[in-house]
This record gives sequence, structure tokens and C-alpha cells, in this order.
Amino acid sequence: MTERIINTTRNKEQQEIDLNLLRKMFIKSDYPKELIEKTIQKCLKTSINQQNLNELNNNKPKPETKLTLSLPYVKGIEVLKRTLEQIGVKLYFSYPLKLKSLATLNIKPQSKSIIYQMNCKCGAIYNGETKVGLKDRMKQYKTKIKENDINSSSEIVKHHYIKNGQCSFDPNKAFIIDNETNYWKRRKKETIYSIINESINKCDL
Repeated sequence: MTERIINTTRNKEQQEIDLNLLRKMFIKSDYPKELIEKTIQKCLKTSINQQNLNELNNNKPKPETKLTLSLPYVKGIEVLKRTLEQIGVKLYFSYPLKLKSLATLNIKPQSKSIIYQMNCKCGAIYNGETKVGLKDRMKQYKTKIKENDINSSSEIVKHHYIKNGQCSFDPNKAFIIDNETNYWKRRKKETIYSIINESINKCDL
């Protein structure tokens, strides 16, 4: 009840009047005066500490927004949103396209600057970015996979060797997950998708 009185009004005089009424009510109910006062003071102290903490948090400068990103909403992405905000990246969620949006997409040509995904037979995921379009990028991967060079810098080829050739990525089944013409934003999105999907290619924000 003490907390309710404190939260109901910020007027100190009114708080004291209400607290005195509370004291009298407990005294009439045969509660020990010492216990009544101790409990009230404890609640007052807790409330003051909480108010000071709230003021401190409100006055704490927020990181300057250096970049804004839009990603499809998936369950649990809120954690990533809070983490990104701490380093100045503002994340917005997008939701499934409506019929009107789909019609617009059919008219507007897609950019070749994309973030894409390939899935391996073993369940591993590879997320990457390119400005040459999905078709041309997959041609490059097919060449690397065909060469099968053990010293290749390609994460996909490395994955093939780590798994002793038991699994492989199929470039023919790759798909686009996002579009972004700005190089730096595209790299940031690639990193975020890689984190979400636990991609075999590791990127840093």
C-alpha cells in the first residue's frame, strides 16, 4: 500500500498525509508501531532508489544512429535489434508483402545488388552478397566447386573438405533474401543474416 501511495501522487505533502492515514489504520489493527514505521521507511527507500535509477537511465546518452537496416521479422530477432542499437545501428522489421506490394514488385525490375542464401545437404547455410546478380554469382561458385582446390579461399569449398566430401552446396538452388544497392549497407545486411542463420561464412559488423 505504501508503494501505491507513492505511485499515485508525486506531491510530497499529499504523500505524507496518506502515509499518516496508513499508519493510523495499521495501529488500529494492532500492528506494532516499530514494524509499521520500519516497513514504510523500507518502501520509501526502495521507491527513491528506483526513481533515481530511472532518472539515470533517462539521462544516459543514447548511441548515435550510424546506420538503419530493414530485415524480415522472425521470432527472436528482437534480441539482435537491442544489440545493434548499442552500436548505433537502427533495425526496422518488415513483414510479409501484401497483394499491392507484390504487384509493384512485378512491375519494378529487381536490382542485381543482392544478399543471397545457399543451403547444404547437411543443413549448413551460406549467406553472401554480390552486385553482379544471383545468376552470375552462382556461375562463379560452380567454377570454384568444379576446380575443387584444397587451398581455395572459398568457405563453400572449405566446407566440402571439412566434411570429407560427404556434402555439398548446390548453386542451382540458391535464392535471394534481400536487395541493397549501397555496398556498406549490403555488407551489414550480409553480416546480420549470417548471424541469424549461423552461416558458415563469418562476417564482422
